[in-house]
Amino acid sequence: MTSVRTRLAVALLLVLLTVQTARALPASTAAGNPTIVVGVIATLSGPGAMAGQDSLDGFTTALRQMGGRFANQEVRVVPVDDRGSPDVAMQVTRRLLEREKVDFILTAVSQASMAAIVKPLNESRTFILNLDAYPDGLFGARCSASLFGLGTPPDAVSEAAGMHFANEKYRRLVVIGHDTRQTDMAVAALRRTWGGEDVTVLKARHGAATFAPEIRRIRELAPDAVYTLLSGGMGLALVRDYAAAGLKADIPLLGVWSNFERPHLTAMDDQGLDLLNVAPWSPDLDSPLNKRMISDFELEYGRPATSWVAQGYDSALLLEAAMKVTAGRTSDREAVRNALRRAEFASVRGGFRFETNHAPVINLYLRRVARDAKGRLTEETRGVLAREWRGRDAAHCPMHWGDEAATAKPGAATAPKPVQAPPRKPPPKTPPQ
Repeated sequence: MTSVRTRLAVALLLVLLTVQTARALPASTAAGNPTIVVGVIATLSGPGAMAGQDSLDGFTTALRQMGGRFANQEVRVVPVDDRGSPDVAMQVTRRLLEREKVDFILTAVSQASMAAIVKPLNESRTFILNLDAYPDGLFGARCSASLFGLGTPPDAVSEAAGMHFANEKYRRLVVIGHDTRQTDMAVAALRRTWGGEDVTVLKARHGAATFAPEIRRIRELAPDAVYTLLSGGMGLALVRDYAAAGLKADIPLLGVWSNFERPHLTAMDDQGLDLLNVAPWSPDLDSPLNKRMISDFELEYGRPATSWVAQGYDSALLLEAAMKVTAGRTSDREAVRNALRRAEFASVRGGFRFETNHAPVINLYLRRVARDAKGRLTEETRGVLAREWRGRDAAHCPMHWGDEAATAKPGAATAPKPVQAPPRKPPPKTPPQ
């Protein structure tokens, strides 16, 4: 009897030791550690919060549609707010890396914040999906095997704008931008695809609320068109003054998408009607997935979907596609990297893939501000300006993978047939005195 009891006690002890040992071992497979952790570093408060919040909520919308899982593995999202400050961005990034075992990090912050945090992010060897602005050269000589771009490069927008001006055979332009190097870079990108005769650059005073001097100068120059790089409050103020001056009917105004997203249109009212802009996405892109994204997002958050929402939504689709390839495993970094590079998914932006420097290959659309069936201001697509636009930085990036991506000429984009803009209205006749 004693022998039986002894054997039972030994057996029980062995079971307990086995359980304790199993608990102590690190999980190395998706089955052992079912949670995929995604950190989100975004501007969620302050003046730049729309882009950051929409990016996060777009990602969350797609994740919710997937049941909160990638490749049947539970996903935990950890968002942090940089409050629009590079110093705060550095603090929250270090805290996130120290406290959370993140597998992926989404970034939706300003260029200044991204410049501050990219070094510690790269050193952490965490995969970074950037959804917003980035410092010059980050996908060129300073490219990283851990950094992937899903946002819309400013060069893409200005090169597509140049294609539009070339299609319309405009020869003389005025460009209005901020008094920064970014305006000079935008003009250089514009000139790469537009072979016009003359461009005059007007750099607006920072924080300007009225644009009477710029309006007077535009009248003096009488260009074929005006290209505005302004966004936020300055962009809205320019649209207001441009319309009030009666220039809409005489000189076409083309803007960048970030100033013409649907939440901004309410403030523009009829002053923004019929104006054109270059964008990476449009609410009327005819795909079931785009319609579902818009419907679910607007039902959940009670505000219109934007291009930032579309970029965040695409990032979730990308991760889901990549995790399917690795069966939900994140421990093999090379397998994850290759899965991200070659991930195939139905982008709500109409097409997406990565160049050899991990920068995006995307479409750019011409949009027009119009009213929908309910009388609300919205965007309607007038056509594709650049199909599969690709940047020029890949030539300076030392990474080489995917022969199919390397065959295309850097900086090339397929330009479809010219897109017709709305006809210019004749100037009103002056009544006889």
